[in-house]
Amino acid sequence: MSVTSVPTGARHVRRAWLSLALLPVALVAAFAVGEGLVTLLGAEPHGAEAAPLWVVLLAFPPAFLLLSVPAALAWHQARLAAAEGDRRGRVPAVIGGVVTGWFLLTNLASYVVDLVR
Repeated sequence: MSVTSVPTGARHVRRAWLSLALLPVALVAAFAVGEGLVTLLGAEPHGAEAAPLWVVLLAFPPAFLLLSVPAALAWHQARLAAAEGDRRGRVPAVIGGVVTGWFLLTNLASYVVDLVR
């Protein structure tokens, strides 16, 4: 009887993919926190004018940190898998990094567009 061998890093690769399952929850939480802080600081999140820079600088970091958690978890698990010789964890890690970067760039672009209007 033959037992199939599971690569030693497969568990970490699976965990890296599972980390990405947190992205939708983290995205909703990040938007809620960001918009909530902007409102609490006295600016309109989607008003006719752009929020003051100090409001953006206070509201964005907590929102970005919340969204970064799944990507950081995926990167960590990918590194553990790579240490065990399994490089398949890079794919979910890169996806998490791209989504996090997208969040950063779209928020920056949105603020710049609001300033120009």
